[in-house]
Formats: sequence, structure tokens, C-alpha cells
Amino acid sequence: MSSVFKHLQNRSLAHVMRFNLKPQHFPESVSDHSYFVAYIVSILCHLLGQQSEHTVDKQKVLEMALVHDMEEMFSGDIVTPFKHYSAEMEKAIAKVNKEMIGEVFVDLPEELAAHYVALWNEEGAGETIEAQIVKVADKLSLIAKCAEEVRVGNEFFQEIYEQGIKFLEQYDKPWWQKIKAQILP
Repeated sequence: MSSVFKHLQNRSLAHVMRFNLKPQHFPESVSDHSYFVAYIVSILCHLLGQQSEHTVDKQKVLEMALVHDMEEMFSGDIVTPFKHYSAEMEKAIAKVNKEMIGEVFVDLPEELAAHYVALWNEEGAGETIEAQIVKVADKLSLIAKCAEEVRVGNEFFQEIYEQGIKFLEQYDKPWWQKIKAQILP
């Protein structure tokens, strides 16, 4: 079996569930989430395209959205209270993720693997407009998941929903300031 074919057969992220400490009516896998992040990225890029002063590499940001949580193939979805328990915990998790991310793409051609690792690292750094767009899309996906749960009476997701909205209301990147009124409630 070719190594690329082997890579394509790996559907691990379809089985890694998000919010695994919360009761859910609608469980969401990391692959479900990544799909919605990529879809939301495409919408954000369209809205930004109407703002001529913002140039976005659409292929890059879509690929970045697709790989942004790939480390969870090994780590699973690390719950927020644990992940953000302390600065030391955040650094330790980031260090392990950075060391392991290459393993996710080991069966791909070297240049493609390096490309995906670079995108994953860029997204994590959050400095480029493409990485920032993925961050906003990630939050919007989280908010949509929480809203879905809250609509059917699952109050466990209300606080997460409110925190997500507050984050996006306060997110101060100039490109986001131009389009957020078209998106937020």
C-alpha cells in the first residue's frame, strides 16, 4: 500500500469528539468542526473580498483551516480548563504538539508534509491575516455548536457561547472590525 493511500485511510479525527466533558445532544468530532471552520473561512474571505484593502490568500487560509486541529489526532480534544490551567501547562501542551505535528503528515511526500506543518505553525502563531481568519472562524464554529445545544435546552453550553461572543466583540484586528457587524448578532 502506498504511504499516501495509507494517509488517506486515516479517519482518526472523525472519531475524536469535542467537548468530551459536557453532556451533548449533538456530539461533534474534530473533523466535523474542521469542515465548519473551513466553510466559515470561505464566507469570511468573501466578505473581506468586498474590502479592497485586505488581501487574503484563499487557498492558504482554507488549507490552514483544514489542518488547524490535526494534532488532536494524537492528543484528542484537550478540554479548556485543563489546557489553560496555567501558563506552564499551556507551554507544555504547545511543546508536545509542535514536536508531534510532523507525525500527522509522515506518510505524505516530504514537501507536502512540510507545507502542512508550516501552515499549522503559522496558524498557531496567529500573526498573519490568514491565521487570524482561521481563529475567528474557529470561534464562530464554536459559537454555532453552542447555539445548537442551547436551542434544544442544553444549558451547559450557554457560558461557552457567551464567552465566544465576547471574544469576537473584543477582537481588535482591523480586518475583523470591517466585517464583524455583518456577522455578529
